[in-house]
Amino acid sequence: MTPEEIRLRIRDMLETGDIPCNEADKVWAGRGNGSHCAACTEPIGPTQIEFEIDLQSGAVLRLHPACHAIWREECESLTANG
Repeated sequence: MTPEEIRLRIRDMLETGDIPCNEADKVWAGRGNGSHCAACTEPIGPTQIEFEIDLQSGAVLRLHPACHAIWREECESLTANG
């Protein structure tokens, strides 16, 4: 996926409530283990960095660094605009 496609997917997921902005309890970073990125759906391999976001609901978001940055940007944009 291109960065713009990822951005549009994240916007859609935020609008539908599939992923939240303000429920992050803890954020961890480490090596990927093959889990799929919540944003781009591609696997996060062991040679890649994975951001793991523990949500207050108990759910976990796993994101590539670039996808994590886009998610944060979109959340900041929502907060600033609304």
